[in-house]
Amino acid sequence: MEKEEKKYFITGNTFAIKDQLKDLGCRWDPETNQWYATDKKLAGKAQKLVPSEPEKYIIGQAPYEMRDQLKQLGAKWDQQAGEWYHTDKQMAAQAQELIAENGRKYFLTGNAHDVKEQLKRFGCQWDSETKQWYHTDKVIGAEAQALIDRGPEKHFIQGNCYPVAEQLKEMDCHWDPETKAWYHFHKETADKAQELVRNGAEKHYIPEVPYELNEKLKQMGCRWDAEARCWYHSDPEVGKEANRLVQDTRERLQGHESKLNKSSIVPALAAEAEHGL
Repeated sequence: MEKEEKKYFITGNTFAIKDQLKDLGCRWDPETNQWYATDKKLAGKAQKLVPSEPEKYIIGQAPYEMRDQLKQLGAKWDQQAGEWYHTDKQMAAQAQELIAENGRKYFLTGNAHDVKEQLKRFGCQWDSETKQWYHTDKVIGAEAQALIDRGPEKHFIQGNCYPVAEQLKEMDCHWDPETKAWYHFHKETADKAQELVRNGAEKHYIPEVPYELNEKLKQMGCRWDAEARCWYHSDPEVGKEANRLVQDTRERLQGHESKLNKSSIVPALAAEAEHGL
């Protein structure tokens, strides 16, 4: 019976020296996926050719969603051990700190109501238990806190806002007593308000308004110009509508007066005819 030959396996990363191992007479074992030699001295010589592996500094396990961050740090996954590691001790410590911070909530303090939309864009989340905004990233959390501390950005409305002050209030604009100017936190709304002020610089007058339309014009947002002694509106479309209303009312009133005059003239002519005039 033929005696089974003994296999002396060569361990480590042998891929780079496989040709040298072949030249030495080493063979590949498909069952163990390792090179080996049947001679102990030859195996020892082959083992010396295998480059020494760098020391592994264990990082440990980490949430799956952190894999890209760890790879960016240069960390590697050990399939057999089922954990992350790094060949640099300092980077391994940095990776461990990153894992430790993952899931940690950095809460934000102060009045965040006026900047909540910006906080959402930062990726901040609302904690319903503590009723506070927070972020899981320390650096972004610090940026978000700085935003709250300095307050929301004010988009100021330039020009003479007095004629449209009531409309600005309706748009939720605010008055800044320090700068003595109107502003809004949202740029789009501020732009609309600015357009309103630009149009409002011109007064669109509604002349010869019958007294009975005064309340109606007030409801339409028209104002009284004491100097010109005339009603006006800053919006040209509303001004046109008010003028049409005045014109229609005047025509209606004139038509009514005409009927009254005719009804009084007929009896007068009849009386004159009766008396032979």
